[in-house]
Parts: sequence; C-alpha cells; structure tokens
Amino acid sequence: MSEPDVPPVEPSPLVAGFGKQLRKLREYRQISRESVGKRAGFSASTIGAFERGERIPDQRSACALDAALNAHQVFACVGEDLEKEQYPRKFDQLFRLEAEAVSLSIYDTNVINGLLQTEAYARALFEARVPHHGEEKATQLLAERLNRQKLLTRVPTPTLVFILDEAVVRRRTGSEVIMRAQLEWLLELGQLKHIHILVLPFDCEEPVGAIGPLTLLETPERRTLGYVEVQEQGTLLSDKETVSALRQRFDMIQVNALRPADSARLIHRRLEEL
Repeated sequence: MSEPDVPPVEPSPLVAGFGKQLRKLREYRQISRESVGKRAGFSASTIGAFERGERIPDQRSACALDAALNAHQVFACVGEDLEKEQYPRKFDQLFRLEAEAVSLSIYDTNVINGLLQTEAYARALFEARVPHHGEEKATQLLAERLNRQKLLTRVPTPTLVFILDEAVVRRRTGSEVIMRAQLEWLLELGQLKHIHILVLPFDCEEPVGAIGPLTLLETPERRTLGYVEVQEQGTLLSDKETVSALRQRFDMIQVNALRPADSARLIHRRLEEL
C-alpha cells in the first residue's frame, strides 16, 4: 500500500518482473500463498505484496522463496540485485552513492543522523511519523536504515564527519531508555578513528547553521556532491558553485563546533542528566 500523502510509486521492471514470475510459478505449482509463506517464513499477505511488487525481497528472502518453490536458483540469482532496489525511490541515488563514498561530511539539526541511529531510536522515529506508517512499512524502513549502516564498518573505511546541533543531543527521542542507549552508542562510535562526531553548542553566537542540515559526499572518483532535504523532499546537488557554497558553510559550522573530545564530554554530561 502506498502512503496516504505520497503518490503510488510504480515498482521497477526488476521488482515487477520478479513478482510476476513468483506468482506464475506458484500458480503453476498449484501452491497457495499461505503454503509458500509457511515454507519461506512469511505471511500470505507478504507473499502477495512480493507478487504485486509492493514489497521488495532482500537476498535472504529471495533465496527462501527460491527454496520454497524449488525454483532452481531462478529467484536466488537476482537476490543481490533486488536488495539494491530496497531503498525508497526518492532517496535511491543518494543511498547508492553513500554506500561507496570515500568521505561524508554531515550536519544535522533535528535528529541524530540515520547512519548513527540505534535500532530503537530509528524505530521510535518511524513509529511517530505522521501520517502513520503501518507496522509492515515501518519494519521495512527500519531494515533499510540499518542496512545503510554497513558503511560504518566497510573496508576500506570512509572518513566520516558528523556535526550535531546540541539540540539533537538534548532532545529526548522515544524515551529515556532509548535516548540513553543512543548517546552511549554515539560515544562508542566516536572512539573509532575514521568517525568524528562533533557538537555545535548552544553558546555558539555565530548563526552558522541557520540555513539547515546538509550533507557533502565524496565519490571514489574524488567528486564532491551535495545533498539537502526538507519534509521528505531530498535534492542531490552536483553544480560546482552550489556544492562549493555548501562546503564553505560546512567548514564554518565545523570551525564553530566543539572538538571531538569536548563533544564527547558534552554528550557524556547529557547522558548523566538522563
């Protein structure tokens, strides 16, 4: 089902084709959706969503469906390609570039960046969304977000700089328990040599972050791209002049942010306050 406020998105040819093949083979074998689901570990409604292209299976799911229908690797062989299709269509290009990035420079003003979120923190955000996600949709989005975090441990390691407005650290998201675990996770990630977590403090008098959050992404070809987002509308920017302006703004934010060690101490103090 499409979200109430977003026009339906047609499945890609790969996803639609997979669904049609799944349905045709299931019907040829004269097996119900319930039976296939029981064999593969899914509900009958999920099998239906796969067949209609409304839900995209990952590699594990494609292999499970292959085994359930004895499809001789017909489904399993496209599992990796299907997994690449899982991201929300409007953010697809960004996420694919992000996965291969040499470096990322990110400034956030509202919530902790998705790459740094714990599962509980991310779930709290998805569950609080208005209009509300259904349970199945929220679970799918959560899996996508956690899958993106493979970037944090990828080899070769990218250089990652995250600047958080102090409001992000102080705003209790979800619950005290969720926020405590999230702050502890930030402190743990900040100890990794390739991850730098900085806080832009409230007492910064220069309105350097007034324009809002931004992302700078360096590709393997050493090309820098920009990305900005507002109310679920994201824009990938490649124009050199525009990207240069974003870089200058990020540099000014970084100059005014606390050093990593001081940022960690601020996060630790906030943790003690909870």
